[in-house]
Amino acid sequence: MFLLRKLSTYTLDFIFPKDCISCGKRGSYLCSKCRIKIPNPDIDENSNEILGAVSYQSPLIKKTIRALKYRGVRQMAKPLAGLIYERLLEDLSEVEPDIIVPIPLSQQGLRKRGFNQAELIAKHLSDMLSTSDVGQKNIGCYTNVLYKNKSTISQVEIKDRKKRLKNLNGAFSVKNSELIKNKVILVVDDVSTTGATILEARRALLARGAKEVYGVVVAK
Repeated sequence: MFLLRKLSTYTLDFIFPKDCISCGKRGSYLCSKCRIKIPNPDIDENSNEILGAVSYQSPLIKKTIRALKYRGVRQMAKPLAGLIYERLLEDLSEVEPDIIVPIPLSQQGLRKRGFNQAELIAKHLSDMLSTSDVGQKNIGCYTNVLYKNKSTISQVEIKDRKKRLKNLNGAFSVKNSELIKNKVILVVDDVSTTGATILEARRALLARGAKEVYGVVVAK
């Protein structure tokens, strides 16, 4: 098993060498110099409910997220989580979260992609926050709380915000609600444009006893 893992790691490093996706510098998929150049997101009407680390208008961010979601380069999840940690640590310290919950995929979506990119980012963020002084506690990533009940039309295909909200109405359910009762929750996703996905997940969690719910995304 150990040899198999080593071989798998070697194969991934060969196919997707650890070079910066922007400048090609060896050693990181998103080097520090390139990360600094990524612009902050614009302030919008959902800024209080949804914290975004960087602007999705950045071509580099679009390229990085697409590599994760559509090319299956799962190693991109860690530097994306790192952007949240670097840009939003002060905000997250004020929030003092108890747990992290990733936006789930439907069963059909999960079978098609093979993994949930939001879950990968959320798990890395959980590790980063738990080794910092945010709340001075372990901030666990709970993947058995929020579920997507149905497959919906991709939000990317719907431009109107009201239609996006309608598309997701009732899409999420909460199980194991005892895990979230009176908890401050960070809901993590990769991208937010209109905020419809995060806000619907927030509604479902608050309805089942969460104390406060904040959305956190890499880009918006």
